[in-house]
Amino acid sequence: MRCAFLMIILFCSLLFGGIAGAQNVKDSVPDIVYKWYPKYVTFLPGDKLDSVLVYANTDLVPVIYKVNKYDLKGSPQLDSIVNLINQIKSDSRVELAYVWVGGSASPEGPVAWNKKLGDYRSAALSNFLRSKTDLPDEQLRVENLGEDWYSVTRTLEKIDFPNKEKILDIIESEPDWNSRKNKIRAIDNGQTWRRLVREIFPVFRNSRMVIVCSADGLKYRTHKSVPLVLQVPDTVCPMLSIPMIETKLRPQPENRFWSVKTNTLFLAALVANVGVEVELWKKWSLDVPVWYSPYNITSTRKIRLMAVQPEIRHWLKKAGEGHFFGLHTHVAGFNVAINDNGRYQDPNHALWGMGLSYGYATHISKNKRWSLEFNLGVGFAEYDYDAYRNWANGPKFRSGSDWYWGITRAGISISYKWYKERKNKN
Repeated sequence: MRCAFLMIILFCSLLFGGIAGAQNVKDSVPDIVYKWYPKYVTFLPGDKLDSVLVYANTDLVPVIYKVNKYDLKGSPQLDSIVNLINQIKSDSRVELAYVWVGGSASPEGPVAWNKKLGDYRSAALSNFLRSKTDLPDEQLRVENLGEDWYSVTRTLEKIDFPNKEKILDIIESEPDWNSRKNKIRAIDNGQTWRRLVREIFPVFRNSRMVIVCSADGLKYRTHKSVPLVLQVPDTVCPMLSIPMIETKLRPQPENRFWSVKTNTLFLAALVANVGVEVELWKKWSLDVPVWYSPYNITSTRKIRLMAVQPEIRHWLKKAGEGHFFGLHTHVAGFNVAINDNGRYQDPNHALWGMGLSYGYATHISKNKRWSLEFNLGVGFAEYDYDAYRNWANGPKFRSGSDWYWGITRAGISISYKWYKERKNKN
C-alpha cells in the first residue's frame, strides 16, 4: 500500500509540480480534445511545443522496472499505446508533434551505471515505439534523466518520513551525487538509507513518455468524439491506471573491440606498417603489428624490414582504454644502412627477442572509433649479421652475431576500432 501511495505522490507531483503559468498554456487548448484521447496525449500551441511544461505538467505513462532491468517485452498495455499513436497519426483532426521519452534510475547503485541505466531504459521504450509505429527520428525525443533526485525530493516533501529534513538538506546542499549518497547513508548507521531503497526508490526505476500534439488548427467543432483506444479513468492521477510493465533481466551489455592501426614513428622513418589489435577478455588484448619495407630510401640509405611483433596486453581498467602493460616478442628480417660505416643484412637467420612495455591509449572521437596510443618497451634481441661496404656491390667485410639490450618497442599509433557485443555466458 505504501508503495502504491508513493507512486500516486510521485506522478501527481510531476503532473501538478511545474513552473508558474503552466495552466495558462493548457487553458488555451479546447477541453473537448481531452475527450478524444487519454490525458497523457497533450495538446499545446505551436509556439509552446518545446516548453518544459510538456514534461512537468502533463500526465505521464510510466514503465516501472525492477533493479537493473531495462528490456521490454510486448504486452497488452504497450500494444494499446502503439495503437493509440497509430490512431493519432491517422486522425485528420490533430497533428502529432513528437513523442517524448525519458529514462531514469533510482539513486542506489553506482552513479556511472545509473547514468547508463537511464540511457538503456529510454532507448528500450523509444526503440519499441519506433519499431511498432514507424515514427521518424524527428518525432521521437529521447532523454536520459539519470538518477531521479528531483522526484525523490518532490515525494519526500509530501509525506512523513524518518529524518526527512536531514535528507532534503543534504540533497539541496550537496551537488555531487556520490557525496550526497554517502552523507545520507551516514544518518543513523544506514537505517534511513535502507528504508529509502526499500520504500521510496523503486518507483523511480522507470521510463516515461508523453505524446505531444499541436493545438494549432484543431478541427474540434464538427466532429464527434472518437472511441478511445486506451480507456483511462478520470482519477486524480490517471496515468496510474496503466499497470507496471514487468521487464526481462539482462546484464549490462559490453562490447568487444578490434582495431587496425599504424605507427606514425615508423611512417616518419619511411617504414610501412600496419597493426591489428583484438580484445581477448575484459582487460586483455592481443596487438600484432607488422612492418614491411622492401624499398631503398636512397642508394646508400635503406631500412628494409620484414618484421612482426605480437604483444599480449593487460589493461588496468578496460581493454582499449587507459594504461596497459605488455609482453612482446619479435621476429625480423633486415637489410639496413643508416650511415657510411656499412650495410648490415641477416644471413637467412631472423632477429628474435622479447621485451616488456608500458603504454596509454585514449579515444579522440566521441563515438570511440578513433584512438591515439603511446607505448615504449625494453627488452633484448639476438641476431646474426653479414656486414657489407656501403656502396654498390660492396664486398662483405665481416660476419657475426650479437645480443642487443635496450628499447625494443616504441610508437605513437593511430587506430580505428570496430565493436561487437560480447556474448554473455550466464
